[in-house]
Amino acid sequence: MTDKTRISKDILWLLVLLGAVASVFRIWFGLGATTNLSDAVPWGLWKILNMVAGVALSTGGFTIGFLVYVLRIKRFKPLVRPAILIAFLGYGCSCVALLLDIGLPQRFWHPIVMWNEHSFLFEVFWCVLLYFTVTFIELCPTILARSPFKSIESFLHKIVFGVVIVGISLSSLHHSSLGSLFLVTPQRLHPLWYSELLPLFFIISAMGAGMMVVVLIRIIYARFYDPEPVFGKMPDEKTRLVCSLDGSVKGGNGPSPVGRDIPMLRSLAIIAVSILGIYFAIKLIDFTISNTWGALFAGTWESWLLIAQMLLMVILPFLLVILPRTGNTPTGLGFAAFSAAAGMALQRLNVGIFGYFWDAKTVYFPSLIEWAVCFGVVAAAGLLFLFITENFSVFDEKWKERKATTGMFRASFDSISHVWNTVLRSGLQRVTLMAVFAIPIAWVVLYPPYANDDSTHTKVRPSLGLDTLRQELRIDGNRQGLFTDFSHEKHQQRMGGKASCWKCHHISMPQDASTPCFRCHRDMVNATLIFDHFSHMDAVAADQQLPGIHPENHSCVVCHPANQAKTPFNAKSCLQCHERDMGWTASDQASTCELAYACNYRQAMHHTCIPCHQREADSVGRPELGECSTCHQSLRARNQETPVLAESKLDNHLYNNKRRRYIGARPR
Repeated sequence: MTDKTRISKDILWLLVLLGAVASVFRIWFGLGATTNLSDAVPWGLWKILNMVAGVALSTGGFTIGFLVYVLRIKRFKPLVRPAILIAFLGYGCSCVALLLDIGLPQRFWHPIVMWNEHSFLFEVFWCVLLYFTVTFIELCPTILARSPFKSIESFLHKIVFGVVIVGISLSSLHHSSLGSLFLVTPQRLHPLWYSELLPLFFIISAMGAGMMVVVLIRIIYARFYDPEPVFGKMPDEKTRLVCSLDGSVKGGNGPSPVGRDIPMLRSLAIIAVSILGIYFAIKLIDFTISNTWGALFAGTWESWLLIAQMLLMVILPFLLVILPRTGNTPTGLGFAAFSAAAGMALQRLNVGIFGYFWDAKTVYFPSLIEWAVCFGVVAAAGLLFLFITENFSVFDEKWKERKATTGMFRASFDSISHVWNTVLRSGLQRVTLMAVFAIPIAWVVLYPPYANDDSTHTKVRPSLGLDTLRQELRIDGNRQGLFTDFSHEKHQQRMGGKASCWKCHHISMPQDASTPCFRCHRDMVNATLIFDHFSHMDAVAADQQLPGIHPENHSCVVCHPANQAKTPFNAKSCLQCHERDMGWTASDQASTCELAYACNYRQAMHHTCIPCHQREADSVGRPELGECSTCHQSLRARNQETPVLAESKLDNHLYNNKRRRYIGARPR
């Protein structure tokens, strides 16, 4: 074991310990307290990066199997076992991340016995579960080679072709189904990524990037353990003179540093970039058919994200692999493989997260616990990968020599860090010492009440539906427990039916018939700027058909007087353009400044509900109708025998636990 390997393992163990603490918090406190997910952006880091992108990067298992066992291209056979191991660990990571992302993890087994054949997710669940089982079966011969169960190993070798065929079918099905999941959101997903060909894009990009991941892992393994097959026989340290930028070594006694596996890896990389090139060509055709070229060159951050995705996933890997100067070197192939993998992960993030920001009107950034779990799961897979490659015949038989000279957990270390490298020679001792320091620190840093920024408590969250039709809503903007169970359907009937909506929904977003309150009143205590100046510049330029390379720069005079300072106070009223499509119900014309800012959420609720309740109090014979306790159940007078403020259908879990403990300790 080299110093690089030992340091890498220490880092991976540290990430695993942090991820373990974060996972405990996620299971104990739930998704709401530990993640930054919301109803507007419900899919986050675990589901998209760990699961959707993770299974795509693990596709090398079925693609290499298809090349070797179906197309009979035997030159890639040395990569079969590494590809299977990558697929097994990748799908294992995806399953763990998906388990933590489920609201009720203890019900993960429900799809096994409770079938819903009309659901894409049901098909994805079964395909992922079955393919994970297939990769385990394919990996078993490698593990059983060191066991006395030779008959089982021989049987698995005989059925390997059938198992590979089943794996190819399952992997193709669930990758296309993952793309189909996003077909149900045509109005929410950004046009740059929404397409009826999303299932095809998902499977093609996964095939190309999955093979590049196998190339990358093979190069990394050679760099850490056995350089000669990839980097060539390295010259003597005493005679080595200069190392050029392309990886060749000047001087020395050794021959060319290019290893014997480079031609095989380059051939696989050429196949991979060719498949990614097909993806690129179909994407360009889809742009033409859907007429989205304008959105691609609009200069928005979404367009730059798509350009970065294409550069990383297709263009840069293609150039690095095709050019002989870089395509015949481990460094060039490694950069090409890493670029393709990163670009494919960015493509999944674009489709699953970034592409929904424009509709959600909010930005999702993962919490510390989400990052810790994400990297912790990947780090655990990395440690398991290193353990299996160090103790079983995955890449080569060199592990036997390393095991005979150093042992499974031992290595020779330098004399500088004597305590860390000599006294703590055992891997168990090193991990235990790291755990002693890492777990308490992670517990303090990641503990939800301390990890969450208090400022987030003022951000308004959407109302909760107490029934499937959302006729009854629970309004609790900051989720602090001072909620109101609001019967929307009954209020609508009392106030005159659907024709009375304007009495509460005084204004709506453009082209929206009834905008929820939280979309404008986004903060509990502060006013919110809801006017997007840059989007209005683009919209006005398009509406007025202004000329120029940047026509939006000529749109100022449409709303502001010419030759004057451009301020909100001299802009024309918003209602001159939006009176119809925003449903303004007031009798007077509001100024632009009034419409640019939405008052805080508490003021919007109270100034709408309380005056109406006070007016109706006498007519309905309820003088208390305008009081706080009418809406806020937790503020109502309580019976002396009742030890809690209030009970309701959705009481907080921790609140109930405290209540049970109190009642249990109360004297009879």
